Amino acid sequence: MKYTTLFLDLDNTLLDFSKAEAVSIRRVLSEHGLPYDDDAIAVYSRINRSWWERFENGEIPKDSIYEGRFKSFCEHYSLTADTATMAVKYTTYLGQSNYTIDGVFEVLDYLKSKGYYFCATTNGLCTTQYSRIKGSGLEPYFDGVFVSEDAGSQKPDKEYFDYVISHIPEKDKSKMLVVGDSPTSDILGGINSGIDTCWYNPNKMESKYKPTYEIRALEELKNIL
Repeated sequence: MKYTTLFLDLDNTLLDFSKAEAVSIRRVLSEHGLPYDDDAIAVYSRINRSWWERFENGEIPKDSIYEGRFKSFCEHYSLTADTATMAVKYTTYLGQSNYTIDGVFEVLDYLKSKGYYFCATTNGLCTTQYSRIKGSGLEPYFDGVFVSEDAGSQKPDKEYFDYVISHIPEKDKSKMLVVGDSPTSDILGGINSGIDTCWYNPNKMESKYKPTYEIRALEELKNIL
């Protein structure tokens, strides 16, 4: 067995973040009298992604994201709202959204039967991510859960992966594999840390970062592992 330890991303890899985001943000926007149709959800999603990418690139502190994305949303529509309250509500609702990617449990059962050590590796807030892991039924699969807030650093920083490695039995990076959907977070993070990567890319995106493997469906992990 080439690998012993899997660094598994959560959002849009194991958990359906896109669905959770849409449900949670629609609820927040409607409660504050703001646009919440499909176009508005797409606008928010794009804004949110841009804020996280700026954070991953070291351009902004993480704490600025949570309210800042709502300020940007309101500015886009030239509207005014209580963005601080919106940020708190959204985090609460997101923590209650536990949708998983189709087929995830079958794949995890297969990989667990092979004896892999599972690490949940995710950027985000501890309260939100721990709540979603438990509520989704994924908690029993993980041997370790590593949220960026606990680590004091985030993907794609090498310091984040150093933190994870310091808390797991395996120390040989050649026996580790990063699995995730984000080229700027998961794939770049693996590259920065000298760890092999598997890019879960169901939407056939383009990226300048070259993974060790690329898959379109999670079940394709069975062919690699």
